[in-house]
Amino acid sequence: MTKLQDEISAFLDTYFEAWNGYDVPAMRSLWDESEENATYLAEECKPHHGWDEILAYWGVDRSKSERLLTWHDLHVTEASNDIVIAFFHANWSTYIPDNRLYPKPFGGPVRITMVLRKTTTGWRAIHYAESPLASLIQMRATHEAAVDPLLHERLAAKGILY
Repeated sequence: MTKLQDEISAFLDTYFEAWNGYDVPAMRSLWDESEENATYLAEECKPHHGWDEILAYWGVDRSKSERLLTWHDLHVTEASNDIVIAFFHANWSTYIPDNRLYPKPFGGPVRITMVLRKTTTGWRAIHYAESPLASLIQMRATHEAAVDPLLHERLAAKGILY
């Protein structure tokens, strides 16, 4: 890894540690609040543009819920000396007690792009967007994962490779 990738990796570890604990002040401290047009797009809702909208989204009481986001496969593009685009894969899991639609924990894969600006206090986010996999891709992966390993063995014995 390059020094830049190490810096962005450390930023993401810190950011998602705050997210997983739903520590809004810690999350907020990792954003460049001088950016008036900051954007935050979670996969489940409309985009939030500007601090009033972002803080309203973060301001929902999630104290009874549990959440876990893990990330991997970071790709960093240096757009300029003080702007980077971080692209990575993640998996989110959540549990919302007393939710009749989802009475058990649920989650899924997502791809995330974050734009970060180098400030005097380090890297700070100015743009965040989650991109879920298409439902068809998610369903296909689920069905493929459900195949009995014995069938894979039988196909391999017949020389069927896929």
